[in-house]
Amino acid sequence: MCEAGMSFVPIAEAAQLLETTEMRVLMMLKKNELQGKMVDEAWYVDRSSLQLCEKPKAADIVKAGGCGGGCGGNSSGCGGH
Repeated sequence: MCEAGMSFVPIAEAAQLLETTEMRVLMMLKKNELQGKMVDEAWYVDRSSLQLCEKPKAADIVKAGGCGGGCGGNSSGCGGH
């Protein structure tokens, strides 16, 4: 787990800094891989936890052999296969 600091950034900015999606940042918050807080129904991420964490790897998001989105790789799926 990463350590907390005092400076917070909006979740969209955190996703940009980590070169990932906002959904992945939310998952990292849920797993306590990042520190954050909710203010007025919006999440903010502790900037120092971003600096201490490694960027997520594609393997953290994408399942081997597919997109992980449940499309099944068929012709009506996402087209990423």
